[in-house]
Amino acid sequence: MTYRPRTSLLLALLLLSVAVRLVPFVLARVGISIDPADTVYPWNFSPLLAASLFGGACLADRRLACLLPIASYLLGDLGIWLLSGQRDWAFYPYQPIVYLSLALVVATGFLVRTRRSMARIAGAGLLSAVAFFLITNLGVWIGGGGARYPLTAAGLVECYVQAIPFFRNSLIGMAVFLPLLFSRVGLAPARAPRRLPVLLGRPRATVEGPG
Repeated sequence: MTYRPRTSLLLALLLLSVAVRLVPFVLARVGISIDPADTVYPWNFSPLLAASLFGGACLADRRLACLLPIASYLLGDLGIWLLSGQRDWAFYPYQPIVYLSLALVVATGFLVRTRRSMARIAGAGLLSAVAFFLITNLGVWIGGGGARYPLTAAGLVECYVQAIPFFRNSLIGMAVFLPLLFSRVGLAPARAPRRLPVLLGRPRATVEGPG
């Protein structure tokens, strides 16, 4: 039996990923401040990476599979700008690297399109999370210009070490949402194509006489 993705669930999880990013800024508007360095808040615990991988693996239109997660992330960036009033919090020098990393997660989903098994899906999920962690934090290190992390090997290592709690939350998010999406919750049995009835015999020819 073949299965098709439930696009309604995929869209709902992408919207949830936007909401998760905006919660700290909504709370700040009512006087509850959450320090971005405070790892008690589950930063990066989001369905975004799992939904990106799922879209790449299951959506028929590959361009749409790539566009949806990038659009949802851009929507979150615009929301951060609107809520905080800080344009540089929403749009920063290494932001294109984040979008490229999301596109690579979608491309990883392409690898399991034809042969989907639990082992391949889990491997793709782990590879996606690790690649996203390595590439985006490389962008943080380069884009920071040495202000927080020196542009040295030691500064790069420090950048990755400081990001480990966020990477942990990304892995947890992948472990929670990826099995959900690739279960019967996220996949529905494909409908069999309707067949036209076969008519027995041949239609009689109509012979018209002279008018």
